[in-house]
Amino acid sequence: MEITRTYGIASTIYFPLLDYGNTDNFEATPVSFSTGDTQYSIDGGTFANTGSNPSHEGNGIYSLALTAAELSGKTVVITIRDATATKLWSDQAIIIHTGLGNLSAAGSSILVGEVDTATLTPSTTVFEAFLISPSTTEPPTADTLNGRLLTFTSTTALTGEQGSISDYVIANSKMKITLSSALTAAPADAATFVIT
Repeated sequence: MEITRTYGIASTIYFPLLDYGNTDNFEATPVSFSTGDTQYSIDGGTFANTGSNPSHEGNGIYSLALTAAELSGKTVVITIRDATATKLWSDQAIIIHTGLGNLSAAGSSILVGEVDTATLTPSTTVFEAFLISPSTTEPPTADTLNGRLLTFTSTTALTGEQGSISDYVIANSKMKITLSSALTAAPADAATFVIT
């Protein structure tokens, strides 16, 4: 089962449990969960126990409240396993994609930045910038913007000019961006751009 949720935002997911050995029927009688029955893995990492266990909603449908930390990855895998000798339900796996709001991992997020010349004089291919939107988010981690398209929006010399990001790192607490091809001019201080 695959679903989507917003990156780093607590959310509740819903899923059915099927009677073990009888996949035609939902597990309508509420089952008890033990520590370790419900685990999560972030981006292929080690599985850990979820902070809460599922709750029966009725008719074999269960809910599981996930914390912001448990949803802080590009792909989160949840397993619901019955480890008892006499299994009550068929094991489940839920794959959660967190494209919405995930600036470092989502394929379609839009970032707005502003060139800053305080510590590096911009060239036609390399410059530093601050992330200005979304304002409450730290800059994405190194290399996660590689291959994205950058478009200048508010400087007379470069308005509408575009370039592909070939390298991206964090430097001087700012985004240091390298473009794959040269702009017609070096960006000016406070020039704004979007990255898609």
